Amino acid sequence: MEDVRSLQVTPSAAGNAENLYLIVETQGELYAVRWVLVKQAGILLQTEIDFSTTPPLVQRHGQSFPVRHLWELVGQKPPAERLAEIPAVFLVEENKRMALVPERILWKQEAIFQELPRWLRKAPVVSGAIALGSGVAVIVLEPLGNGSTHEDAVSETPA
Repeated sequence: MEDVRSLQVTPSAAGNAENLYLIVETQGELYAVRWVLVKQAGILLQTEIDFSTTPPLVQRHGQSFPVRHLWELVGQKPPAERLAEIPAVFLVEENKRMALVPERILWKQEAIFQELPRWLRKAPVVSGAIALGSGVAVIVLEPLGNGSTHEDAVSETPA
């Protein structure tokens, strides 16, 4: 069952999506994901996740989304506490899909992207940084891009 509180992204809601990022948090660290990758954001229940596969899968819009935790993508340790209601960002790019699970989904932010030198990247999914209006630098992730530990998308579920 899909959560009615989820954020449905439509082309009109995206605006000038090239400079928009969704800010997420895990273990007190902020990260950004390009807004154009975000298909939906909302809450998952533990019962919606199929843990019988590796990686675990969740079904949305007739498609399977591999579930990946933000902490594992950026090389952090798992949090001590497991939540019953899990924040999730459903990402889609061409034939790749992922349900990214941060600890918190914060806000949409307009910002200018700055590429980082390769030696400053802290994980293969890091592509650059943005500066928030407050001056805080936030790492931009490309969880579906080259160098990601994410496998190509699982095919659509049969009707």
